[in-house]
Amino acid sequence: MTTLLKDRLAADAIQRIADVLAAIQPDFSHDDFIRQAHTGLEQFELKQRVNHLITILSLHLSDDFKQAAHVLQQVPAYWPTHNEQGDYGFAAWPLIDYVAVYGLKHPDIALQTLKILTPLFTAEFAIRPFLHLHFDVTYGYLQAWAKDENSHVRRLASEGCRPRLPWGQRVPSLMTRPDVIIAVLEQLKDDDSDYVRRSVANNLNDISKDYPETVVRLAQQWLAQPTVHRQAIIKHATRGLVKSGHADTLAMLGYSQTFNLQNISFTLNKTEISMDETVQLSLSFLLREPQNLVIDYALHLPRANGKKSVKVFKWKTGLLAAGHHQLTQNYSFKVITTRRYYSGEHDFEVLVNGQSLGVRTIELI
Repeated sequence: MTTLLKDRLAADAIQRIADVLAAIQPDFSHDDFIRQAHTGLEQFELKQRVNHLITILSLHLSDDFKQAAHVLQQVPAYWPTHNEQGDYGFAAWPLIDYVAVYGLKHPDIALQTLKILTPLFTAEFAIRPFLHLHFDVTYGYLQAWAKDENSHVRRLASEGCRPRLPWGQRVPSLMTRPDVIIAVLEQLKDDDSDYVRRSVANNLNDISKDYPETVVRLAQQWLAQPTVHRQAIIKHATRGLVKSGHADTLAMLGYSQTFNLQNISFTLNKTEISMDETVQLSLSFLLREPQNLVIDYALHLPRANGKKSVKVFKWKTGLLAAGHHQLTQNYSFKVITTRRYYSGEHDFEVLVNGQSLGVRTIELI
């Protein structure tokens, strides 16, 4: 059975927080904290559980944030790196976000605390309010963290300033000034950690949604010295532009908008489907000569307001040989936390180098 994300902030996590804080602070009310933390917990979803635990922490940590920060900065020394009984990474989330709630009036000590805590989980969400209220101070820390010896801290420099960070508070100064973000990313483009480079790519993908030409120009500059790592960053960073058929991006990556597919057939194996069932997409075509192709499929989903949103999925990418090609792909209409389905017509569209080659419709019952 799949474990829900919210269940990672349950009994094991609460026990871990209580044990660690009691080890640091002798007068910490270990049993009271556990009892209060469990009260009402079951009714909450994931982010509500984070906020609930922050509230309970505020009852047990000092009202003087400097004293509370002194306790929190000692947490990593007592935190287990691995334990089969639970996911202690998620347990650190409320401790980290506590800093974002109660440390906003003390940005320097708060940001120093986030640097210490981020290896336990991630401080990418906690840093957003500081960027919003204390941008210049926080940005200075990001620039310094980009040179830090710890890969988790370097990743925070990138992930923390993503303009469209999922689940993260939006920061206007990041949405409108890609140059300040790129100044941080420039320091990380050749980082020796894939964890950091992946964040750089995701950050650039965010920027590309508002400033596509800026990202393409930057990619061209970075690819002037085409290392394996830089090529991987650019490939991942431009995935959104490739899906949208952005001409300059496709040309830069070697995918032409001029291609020659013959005898094209795109079909679905069903016309109606119910939840938890799977539909198979089939695409066949003939190539007279080898061609570089990016083949994706898009799902146009009806929303509650009657309009449709679009999700694009990878299918096949690369140099395809001459000859006949037959591709199949399964799509399951299963319940997931990040996507909600509504009954009605769902359109599957096949895209080759960003261009539509056909649409087929299925009715979700």
